[in-house]
Amino acid sequence: MGRILVVDDEPEYLEELVEALGFRGVSAISVGRGAEAIDTLRREPAIAVILTDMRMPDMDGITLIRAVQATFPERKIQFLVMTGHAAPGDLAQALAAGVVRCFSKPLAFDDLYEALVGLCGS
Repeated sequence: MGRILVVDDEPEYLEELVEALGFRGVSAISVGRGAEAIDTLRREPAIAVILTDMRMPDMDGITLIRAVQATFPERKIQFLVMTGHAAPGDLAQALAAGVVRCFSKPLAFDDLYEALVGLCGS
C-alpha cells in the first residue's frame, strides 16, 4: 500500500488516526497545516493518498487539493476529505476538485480503512 498523508489542524486527532492506521499496517504520516503538506510531498514521493480536513486555519482542504494538483501535476495522488462541519456546497466543491470520497467526523474508521485499501491496494 502506498503511503498516506493525513492533514488536520487538531494534533491529538492526527496522532490517534495515524496510530490506528499503523495498527492496520497502513504507513501514514501527518502534518497540521496545508503548507507543511506541500513540503512533505516534496520530500516523500511515495505518498499516494492525502486525507485532509476541510476546515483548517491556514489553508482549507479544497485549496490544499488544488495546490497539490498544480504543484505536482505528474503525480497521481488521490484525495479523501474529512469534516465535522460540511455544508452541501463544500462537498460539491470537494467532488469537483477530484476528491474520491468525503467522510464525516468522527470518522467511521472501518469505512476509511476500506476506502484506503480500495485506493492503494493491500
